[in-house]
Amino acid sequence: MRNLYSLLLCFGLFVTSNIVAQSCPPTGFSNGTSLYFFYDSGTSACVDRPTTVTAESSEFTLVDCGDVYSVYNLTTGAPLVNPNFFTADFGYATCEYTNGTLTNETLSLEQIEAIFNTLSIYPNPVTKGDVLTIKFASNINASVNLYNLTGKLILSNELENSRVKPLGLSNLPNGVYLLQITFDNLSITRKVVIMK
Repeated sequence: MRNLYSLLLCFGLFVTSNIVAQSCPPTGFSNGTSLYFFYDSGTSACVDRPTTVTAESSEFTLVDCGDVYSVYNLTTGAPLVNPNFFTADFGYATCEYTNGTLTNETLSLEQIEAIFNTLSIYPNPVTKGDVLTIKFASNINASVNLYNLTGKLILSNELENSRVKPLGLSNLPNGVYLLQITFDNLSITRKVVIMK
């Protein structure tokens, strides 16, 4: 049994590190023929970054990589039409940059599934205290809605670039509720039981 717990812990750490490693770089610049991406220190290893990136149907190949940066040079296709605004496809996510700033990130289905698979909702059932905590392995933007069994919306909240969201349940009576979390146009529903 102990070996099983160790194996599950290792798997959880692997999934968590993959999610953190595979997100859009927060900063991206281009001069038309090269792409420059900058990361927060310690958040992405060079071995986890793709060897090629596609932007405007052109392919760019990794030529230099360090802890906080990656440089890709144009290998096939035309130079970028507008280097101040471009969309880079990393294979695991599509990232939109405007004047160097990440403005939009579209995650792959695999990454979305991994995020939902690492979802924790605790304590459930709620037997004491008034807070239900929702926790993901990485920061996300999501809508959180709690419904009673008749479908009436009881509570609505937002996760904004956060991995943890506490929900106050102090004025809710004992019963069964449905917690719906919507992320990137997908949603997941979990049963929540309050029995204080």
